[in-house]
Amino acid sequence: MRRTTPMNSYTSPLRSFSLRFLVLVAFFGIMTISGGADAPSSDPLVPLTPHEQEWLSTHQVLRVCPDPSYPPFELITPDGSYEGISADLLRVIANRLGLTLEIISCKNWSQCIEKIQNREVDILGAVYISDLRNAYLLYSTPYYSAPLYIITKNTVPSDLTLSDLDGRAVAVVNGYTAHLLLKEKYPTVNPIVVSDIPEGLEKVAFGSADAYLGDLATASYYTEKLGLVNLKVSGEVKTPDQTLQHLAFGIRSDQPTLVSILNKTLQSISEKEKKVIFSRWIPPSLTPPLVSTHLLLATAGIVAFCLIIIGTFFIWNRSLRTAVAEKTNQLVEELEEKKRILVELEQKNTELSGAYEQLAATEEELKQQYYQLADKQEELRSREERLRQVRFSIDQSHDLIFWISLDGTIRDFSNRVLSTLGFTKEELISMNMSAIDQELSSEYAMLKCETSCPVPVRYETEFLTKSGEKLPMEVSLISYEYADETIILLSARDIRERKMMEELKRGAFTQIDKNIEQFAILNDQIRNPLTLLMIYAEEMDSPDGEKILEQINRIDQLVDRLDRGLLESEKVRRFLRKYYHDLPAEIPRNNHNDR
Repeated sequence: MRRTTPMNSYTSPLRSFSLRFLVLVAFFGIMTISGGADAPSSDPLVPLTPHEQEWLSTHQVLRVCPDPSYPPFELITPDGSYEGISADLLRVIANRLGLTLEIISCKNWSQCIEKIQNREVDILGAVYISDLRNAYLLYSTPYYSAPLYIITKNTVPSDLTLSDLDGRAVAVVNGYTAHLLLKEKYPTVNPIVVSDIPEGLEKVAFGSADAYLGDLATASYYTEKLGLVNLKVSGEVKTPDQTLQHLAFGIRSDQPTLVSILNKTLQSISEKEKKVIFSRWIPPSLTPPLVSTHLLLATAGIVAFCLIIIGTFFIWNRSLRTAVAEKTNQLVEELEEKKRILVELEQKNTELSGAYEQLAATEEELKQQYYQLADKQEELRSREERLRQVRFSIDQSHDLIFWISLDGTIRDFSNRVLSTLGFTKEELISMNMSAIDQELSSEYAMLKCETSCPVPVRYETEFLTKSGEKLPMEVSLISYEYADETIILLSARDIRERKMMEELKRGAFTQIDKNIEQFAILNDQIRNPLTLLMIYAEEMDSPDGEKILEQINRIDQLVDRLDRGLLESEKVRRFLRKYYHDLPAEIPRNNHNDR
């Protein structure tokens, strides 16, 4: 490969083109291009011959193969849509002809060329008119005038030509007209073949190539999109064949009838419609400085030279006048000059004193600001320490703490959540709280907390662990505003032990009720036979009867004590039922008499 020298060694005129002016010229150039001598008609109806109408009736689908990355003329968006100037024009044409566009997507322009050479597609959306493709391609009427421009770093001189690029590394897209032009017409230029336009522009921006050769609109689009601020237009490619500056639709060479139909339809599109389409896609970019840096330096040098001449003349003239002045006048002038200098020195001294005082005040103010910042920094450290303590306390709490959004998304949680439910941090962050607590999504809990409830909402529920176990929980919800967002603080307490104790308590009280009832029944069962024994003993007139009555009285006293204990148990049971509302229902008792 031939070794190249830096681009800055070029000796060319200092002025550079204004890119905005070139874009406007290119845009208005569109308006001057037409398919024939007649002006385009605003009538949307396309006058077709019978032969053309017959061709359309047998070809209702046009297969278009666009360049996937050639904005603003055509591109395939990430979602697969066909967009750009050519796309908009083809859609207008298809609507007017009643045709359907079938977009054949390819990875790059080279594949598009292969497909139209193999007759697999009908149309290329945007292609320069060139005799280099006459073997397999016909062209429609050009719809855009797009000269080829030389784009370089903004440190390179302007007004370059392709001849100036002899031996230089020039980036061109594989298969583009610029590539074919260098290959066929300028073999001394060293082409750097790239797969797409962004790659070519980046090679120039990063110094891998000396220049990029391509049209202005597409280069402007990618320069603006990629943020390449160190590029500019350094020259325009002027060729004897001006058709190389025109973009058109490329039609496979065996379809001349389609060429005629497309030309008539393009002619039927009004200038107003074209203007709307082009203004939508062509932004101004790559704007070089209106005045070259070299021109500014040269102008500054000329101005400085003129000022030196004027100053020299002024000094010389003043010296002549001083030479012819009287000696006395000279002494007076010198004295006055000294007085003036002295006054100026005093003024400067006063100004310096004021400036010193101002600096001292500024220094004191800066010190105060420094102390304030130090205090604020210390306050922030203190707050951070308190927050860490609060967080540590929360993590050490036996309760499960969640911070969730209104939609139930888990925002944060305490460490106790991980050990109790068995989930990992990553699993919890990606979960919704309703997957753990199905009651949370109920109308009762959520609606009351959507408007920053002033008091907590409490309810009992069951949390579902990672292993599928259901844990009884007592939940407290309260909402608050943080950073313009409503956050719900959910505190859950494991109540398995409490539930177990309540169950044991209910069982104990149930057993107490049963025991009291049994005592009451036993009391009745003892008193009834005891009464009969007393009657029999009284009828017996013997010492045995007296002994029996004595034993009956002792048994009766025991029954009385048992009855008094029963009454005390009744009082205890009523007290417990009064203050413990979750006790089981009281077992009905049978009424009994004392004797």
